[in-house]
This record gives sequence, structure tokens and C-alpha cells, in this order.
Amino acid sequence: MLDGYLQQWTALQTVRASNLRSDEVFLAYGSIGGAADEVDVTGYLTGLVIIPTLERDLIAQAINELLDVTGSVVDGAHYSTDDVTSSSGYREYLRALVLSPDEYAFHIPAVGDASKSSTPDASSDAFHGPGEDDVDDDAEFRRCHALYESGLLETGVEGRFDRITTEARDHFGVNSASIALITEDAQVIKSVIGPIGQNLPRDVGLCSTTIEKDRTLVITDASTDPDYRDHPLVTGGPEVRFYAGHPVSTVGGWRIGALCLIDDQPRAFTEDDERDLRAFAARVQVEIWVSPLR
Repeated sequence: MLDGYLQQWTALQTVRASNLRSDEVFLAYGSIGGAADEVDVTGYLTGLVIIPTLERDLIAQAINELLDVTGSVVDGAHYSTDDVTSSSGYREYLRALVLSPDEYAFHIPAVGDASKSSTPDASSDAFHGPGEDDVDDDAEFRRCHALYESGLLETGVEGRFDRITTEARDHFGVNSASIALITEDAQVIKSVIGPIGQNLPRDVGLCSTTIEKDRTLVITDASTDPDYRDHPLVTGGPEVRFYAGHPVSTVGGWRIGALCLIDDQPRAFTEDDERDLRAFAARVQVEIWVSPLR
């Protein structure tokens, strides 16, 4: 069984290298019986969510059918098992994935993709994603290792991230939007637009709570929320009242930070708002995955 994060990465790389659009893939996927909605398919193709194995295989099939129709020479998206690969009719589209002591790793870039970022170092844990219950010291060490390997802590403020936080703040009409990276002991602000958002000890930063689970954390009124009303950022300092954050991950699934919205007034936050926030987080994650500075 192919690791789900690696299967997702092959799909992302193939779509990127072949210049396919997510809406094209969604239409092709729906035509062969895919059950996920467009938001989930788009989220999968931007690295934001993992979907069930059957749906991943149907997306891979849709991508490979589109490559076939267009005559593209880009390497195809991989399937979950050898049996599914054999029955797909597209085995010849697929580059061999080499099993190394550090799990699967790409050793050559995808055909048609000149990006230097498409080939993680074979000795890294880039494709070894953690499970929800991996909360022991080893998992945390590897999570931090993935963050440091990303190079994000070394590059300071970057316009590519500031553009996203600016759009997010304007879209939701909040005081501040920020991207925080969570080290072993600190919340480090990678981008902030607005007055609220600063480097903090990890045990104080709200984003350190966000990355504990693969979900959107929403606090509509922190002053009345029993879990947060005594938090130092609520009782003092910026007097945070509203917070919404969604984790962003490395290609291997390690949650290294979050995109968050903050306001000093309570706010409602609908399911549509959560979906929009996930879409903004997906854009952050795409930058982390496929456009690192080198």
C-alpha cells in the first residue's frame, strides 16, 4: 500500500508539471464516479486534506486519463496498490518509486518539471507522514526536524506569504491575519498583516494549539469560552476575542504551523467561512510544498 501522503504528492507534482487545472481534474474525476466534492478535490490537489484511498485512486485515474488525452509526457499520478496500477491501464505513465530506508523518495524530477523543489533529499523524512496519535517525543522531534528542513525559519518575511495574509484579512474583515510556525519552544511569525501577531513562547501561542489536530480551530468569543477565557492573550496584551486557525503541513504531513485570523471583537464564523479559510491555508501550503526559496 502506497503511503497516502506520497500518493498525494505524486498527484500534485503531475498536475503542476502538466499545467492541469483542478477544475479539469474534478470534472474528469466526477465522470468516472468520484464521490468527493470539488472543495475536497481541490484541497487534496493543494495538499490541504487527505481523502479516502478509493477517491485518491479515482483522482489519479482522472489525471492520467487527461494526460493521455492531451498527449502529455509528464509522469503520471500513482495509485495506492500494484493491483490498482495494473488495472488502470496507465502503468507505463508511472516512474518507479524507490523504497529507501527513509520510506519512499523521488530520486529524479518529474518529466516536464524543471523545478528544483520537486526532489526532496532521499535521506529526509519528507514522505513519512505522522498519524493523528503520534504525540510522543520522537514524533515531535521529527515534526520539528521537518520544519527546520523546510528552510522557512531562515528566510524571514516573504512577499509570497504576505500576499496571502493580506487577502485573508481583507476577505474576512478581521484585525489581523498571520502565518505562524511552531518550533519546539516558540511560535514564530512568518507573516502578519495587522496589529495582532507576534513571536511568543510556544505554550502561549494559540497556533500551537491549532496544529495539535488536523482541523480548523475556531474561537468565536474567547472571553466566554471556558477553555480560553483565562488565556494570557485574552486577559491581557492584545485582548484577543476571536480566533480561527487552520494548520499547514509539510509534504510528509507534519503540521509545522498555521494560518490564523485574529480580532479583538467576538465574531461569528460559518461553515462557509471555515471552507474559505481552508482554501487560504491551501495556498500557504502550496507555497511551502512547491515554491520554496532556494
